[in-house]
Amino acid sequence: MSPQACPARGIALNPAASQVRIGILGAGKIGATHSSAYAKMPGVKVVGAWDADVQRAQKLAAQHGAQVFERRADLLRAVDVVDICLPTMFHRENVLAAAAAGKPVICEKPLARTVADCDAVIAACAKAKVPLLVGHVVRFFPEYSALRESILKGDIGEPAVVHMRRVVCAPGGPGAWYWDFEKSGGCVFDTAIHDLDWLLWTFGRPQQVYGVGLRDAAKLQDFGLLTLTWANGLIAHLESSWCHDSFSTSFEAAGSDGLIEFDTDDSVPLKVARIGGQGGGGKVIPESPLAKSPYQVELEHFLEVIGGRAKPVVTAEEAREAVALANACLDAVAARQVVVLPRAKRVQRAKTRKQVQLGAEHPA
Repeated sequence: MSPQACPARGIALNPAASQVRIGILGAGKIGATHSSAYAKMPGVKVVGAWDADVQRAQKLAAQHGAQVFERRADLLRAVDVVDICLPTMFHRENVLAAAAAGKPVICEKPLARTVADCDAVIAACAKAKVPLLVGHVVRFFPEYSALRESILKGDIGEPAVVHMRRVVCAPGGPGAWYWDFEKSGGCVFDTAIHDLDWLLWTFGRPQQVYGVGLRDAAKLQDFGLLTLTWANGLIAHLESSWCHDSFSTSFEAAGSDGLIEFDTDDSVPLKVARIGGQGGGGKVIPESPLAKSPYQVELEHFLEVIGGRAKPVVTAEEAREAVALANACLDAVAARQVVVLPRAKRVQRAKTRKQVQLGAEHPA
């Protein structure tokens, strides 16, 4: 049984200050993305940055009028909230340090590389009574929340088959930490974990997983095909890749009453077609320009949770579940055998809006 994270509650964020002070640990791409999102929020400011690459930290700090800290302990004393944007293998030690300092923690996904590390950081944050919020940002992409809502309200009837694809070019170059698979988990932990988390969020824990893959660090290639099945007969196929020239995602779900599709390469990405519907094209949900990036929406929500004004859309325990499922997929790929997952506490399956309220907590 996993430890329980601290429940949502208000945290005093330096009431004497006019701004919520954010400290960024890790000044790479995701650290820069988060910092740019904070810059658009009134009453929020990135005041400190730390990175092993001092020049990279200096660049980020200069863009946001922040201070570069040489020592993590000094940054922790100077901020209200810590945002960890470091490589996966550094998540545990930095979450533990932030929790020991009594600081609310935002941590980029995956929460950790192993379930044991997830348990350690969840327990530490619970003991320190500080929130631990994990950046599974796909839950904040409107297309993916719309996909989930459409399925849960029964637009396609009882879901039968789901196909998800998330591909991107190889990250980094030869020698980059991504290509140490024991540390990074490869493309399954980088790309597929987004879709694994969405499947868990929507349908609950699967019954078993199987996978095949291609992995060659020397050629900067990593590719996986994963198959997940649920006790109610639902099947999901996932394609995850670091072998493509550009980033794209797609989704298709077929059910007893219709089909729902999403593809970032389509001019109209999200489409729902119902069996027996009038017209050949079915219902179309058009894409609309976003006033805010999903990262900004996510981080604004996290600050609301930290302030006790909202319940988390994604919990640390759910992030742990995604790590457990990703590792099960890697085990299946390595063994070329089906991996049967431990049974969840309660039977989990997709339900229509008539059976559950959308947004209610799903059994974990």
